[in-house]
Amino acid sequence: MPRYFFHIANGRAFKDDLGELFLGITEAMAHAADIAKALGEDAGWRGCSVIVEDEHGTEIGRVLVNVG
Repeated sequence: MPRYFFHIANGRAFKDDLGELFLGITEAMAHAADIAKALGEDAGWRGCSVIVEDEHGTEIGRVLVNVG
């Protein structure tokens, strides 16, 4: 299974150095949406995005954190 990394960014990056294994991009993006939803419960994460990278460092998607 490929490893995906879930970085948090708001002009400054909080890097995920461990990543997690998922079957593919669809599952990894669903996990990113779950992370963004959880972060959205705290107004301090307003304006942030969850950036998903594959094991080669290629960005495959972003999910905006919606607070509220």
